[in-house]
Amino acid sequence: MNYLDPTQENSKSVRWSMEKNKYVSALPSSWVNQPPRLAPSKSPYILLKGTTEVSESEYLTEAFTREAVRFIEKNKNQPFFLYLPHFAVHGPLQVTQKYYDRFPTIEDEASRIYAAMTSALDDSIGTILDKIQGLGLEQDTLIIFISDNGGGVSHYPNNFPLRGGKHTMFEGGVRVPFAMKWPARIPKGVTYEEPISSLDIFPTIVAATRGKLPEEVAIDGVDLVPHLNGSDSGIPHNKLFWRSGSIWAAREGDWKLIYAGSRYWLYDLSKDIGEKLNLAGSHKEVVQRIKASYDKWNTTNVEPLWPSYGEKSGDSYDIDGVPINWNF
Repeated sequence: MNYLDPTQENSKSVRWSMEKNKYVSALPSSWVNQPPRLAPSKSPYILLKGTTEVSESEYLTEAFTREAVRFIEKNKNQPFFLYLPHFAVHGPLQVTQKYYDRFPTIEDEASRIYAAMTSALDDSIGTILDKIQGLGLEQDTLIIFISDNGGGVSHYPNNFPLRGGKHTMFEGGVRVPFAMKWPARIPKGVTYEEPISSLDIFPTIVAATRGKLPEEVAIDGVDLVPHLNGSDSGIPHNKLFWRSGSIWAAREGDWKLIYAGSRYWLYDLSKDIGEKLNLAGSHKEVVQRIKASYDKWNTTNVEPLWPSYGEKSGDSYDIDGVPINWNF
């Protein structure tokens, strides 16, 4: 999905050149004359409003913000739910001149556009928060901000001090920013240190709206609000699990176990947040205990109805000398 028409005069775009292994200025041909492919993640892309295909001339981050503000204004006198999954910040790297001009000291073109896209996203969030506050809805509005994954490991990210990034089970891939705001129920300025999950968002919202969770379906997440405001001193999750194809990870307390490429990696995150020291060889009993927990959890899952994308492609590189194809 393009954020804007890359051929228009006030746009700045870059693309990845596999031949030169660097970012270069993009040509219009990078986006046009591509073979027609009908799939959600393939070009040509379409933009829908409801079920109607629409064209959009405004920078996509700003267009989404515009529509979000309109929705809030329209529903200000009744309970509403707004889900705003911005495409930013994500490739292709594209931004308007207004945001590009905010970072004249960044010499690398890709880094400058990336910073500009982040600035546009920041403006969007600020605009929405200002609208909620201006309408007097701030106290009774639960706001959740979260990222889907860490920075991609193949395009020079720096997730320091975390290891790895997107498409991996290391902390750089699965540990992400997660912020919540609800002045009436959650104290401000608090950092919650216990492990939580994006799976907690659904039950948290259900509880906030005084709804009921479906009894016929097991829900992995929990309502986070009691943990954040101190009314529940317990730990939300004693164990967390991740699975993608044949690769999986499990966390039990401060122990983190990763299985990939027929090999195990075990880390004590309380002492090694960067996952540098593999303890699998010296703590085999911990490996077996966590693996047994994972195997039990995995019996409740079903196999996906489609083959994993990474089984045929995906990012492949060595981890401690072991070639891993991260099949997300």
